[in-house]
Amino acid sequence: MPERRDLTVLRRLAPFIRVHSSIVVASALLLPALAASQLVQPYLIRIAIDGYLTPASRGVPGALSGLTGLVVLFVAVLFGEMIIRFAQIYLMQLAGQRIMHDLRCTVFRHVQRLSMSFFDRYPVGQTMTRVTSDVEALNDLVSQGIVSIARDLTMVGGIIGVMLWIDWRLTLASFVVVPLLLGILAFLRTRLRAAYDRVRSLVARQNAFLQETISGIEVVQAFVQERRNQKDFAKVRGDILEIELRSVRLSSWLSALVQAATTVSTALVLSYGGFGILESTVTLGILVQFMMYLQRFYQPLEDLSDKYDTLQRAAAATTKIFGLLDVEPEVREASNMVSMPDFQDRIEFKSVTFAYPSVSEAAAAAKLDEADITISTAAPVLENFNLTIHKGEKVAIVGATGSGKSTVIKLLLRHYDVQRGSITVDGIDIRSIDQHSLRRAFGTVPQDVFMFTDTIAANVGLGVFDRESVKHAARVVEANRFITTLPGSYDTRLGERGANLSFGERQLLAFARALAGSPSVLVLDEATSSVDSETEAQIQRALDRLIEDRTAVIIAHRLSTIRNVDRIVVLHHGVIREVGTHPELLNLDGIYARLHRLQLQEMVGADGVN
Repeated sequence: MPERRDLTVLRRLAPFIRVHSSIVVASALLLPALAASQLVQPYLIRIAIDGYLTPASRGVPGALSGLTGLVVLFVAVLFGEMIIRFAQIYLMQLAGQRIMHDLRCTVFRHVQRLSMSFFDRYPVGQTMTRVTSDVEALNDLVSQGIVSIARDLTMVGGIIGVMLWIDWRLTLASFVVVPLLLGILAFLRTRLRAAYDRVRSLVARQNAFLQETISGIEVVQAFVQERRNQKDFAKVRGDILEIELRSVRLSSWLSALVQAATTVSTALVLSYGGFGILESTVTLGILVQFMMYLQRFYQPLEDLSDKYDTLQRAAAATTKIFGLLDVEPEVREASNMVSMPDFQDRIEFKSVTFAYPSVSEAAAAAKLDEADITISTAAPVLENFNLTIHKGEKVAIVGATGSGKSTVIKLLLRHYDVQRGSITVDGIDIRSIDQHSLRRAFGTVPQDVFMFTDTIAANVGLGVFDRESVKHAARVVEANRFITTLPGSYDTRLGERGANLSFGERQLLAFARALAGSPSVLVLDEATSSVDSETEAQIQRALDRLIEDRTAVIIAHRLSTIRNVDRIVVLHHGVIREVGTHPELLNLDGIYARLHRLQLQEMVGADGVN
């Protein structure tokens, strides 16, 4: 009997199967024909034995021609079975591949909808496992699991019916060990399912570790972490190996028990049927027919023992997939959402308080094990934060690492929702604004520059802005100077994460990307924190020209880049401590002045080294 979770998985799969129901139904309609072609073969052999191959049939006129006709009919039935089996398997594999395609697209679409908080806590490698190998395993469940169950049930039902019709006493002798076997199968099945659930979790963790190690290979090699990583990887693999070996032992017992049951049943049928032949109550043809049916009855169970690994892996993987699909975005669209209006007046942060979720909250929200969560903090990052940014104003937010300045940007772009207070644009709460239109109104340069494996033009335009807009943005930030020196110019294809460009060049492309849509508001998160002095000067010139007619929110690391902004906001532990212009804050001799002196000392020290 299927477990409740198996039925739940099938119920969740039903919408995907329904889309391709015509193919599935066509495949299912072939099952009775396939079963009939297999059931008729032992019957033809029985007729041949009892009608033409016994001593009494010798010399009977027409015996040879009758036997020849049976052979021809038997071959025709075999050929028909081959054609039907091919069509049935092909149709179900076709449905399985299409269902897998639809589900993979659904998972990918869902993952893109998830809030940033999910990706902050859930390792990339585990998400990749859900979208790739777990979905691949689903094909085994659809094309082998569901089909095998339907085909085997049809065959077993037909065999039992025919055997009971021929001789019910011989049938009972054949199935005397079946109840015991089914009980053992149910016991082993529960153990196998638990083992494969654990394997899927460990494989996802292994993939996350691999992805992290390969992405950070430069750091790994620079700090000689190869041996330590090898030990960590070997430990994860050791855990997987232990569970895999346990499942192999269970599967081996399963296969051995099915084979033993087949042997015992065969011995019972031979004994009972042999006595029947001696007493002339059973013919040799009937005994041979029973033996063939008995073999075909136990064949599905033996197949199940061979395929059980695959089916349990697939069932466990499918459960993981739907677990991911059940994760709801924490940032949701309002039922009465509106499009982002043209920015006219001001952006306001009103008594905003925000804290990143703790481990237990994150695990509960995403239905994950706490071991999968990578970030843990429940302390407020911003507390009673109030700030008004008027149109055309250039506001810089500064503070030490961990002060909450980057969180301000994440809340403004609605990667997270505030826990208390509100953020409004022209008096409209951003929680009621369509997320796409909200984010398109801002030209954003994130703290970590990311480039896709595509052309420069595609990286700047992102499929939204035309070629001319891309070139114009590149000219404004002076990125065209290095772009035009490349062999392919704007059609130069970048390596992974833009590896074939310098950091400064990637930074300039990120600026061009932010400017390509002529946004009303620029959001720059430490945009010049990691560039050399020459590139910083180049970017600073572009920024000075650019923000002249735009509102700008700048998260600043290098204080030298924000001297000319209208207002500087100093954050300390999530609370605004100082507000003013560059000269005013220096005269105040507070946190900002101290940060400024520290950076001057760093610059003097660097010049001395140089």
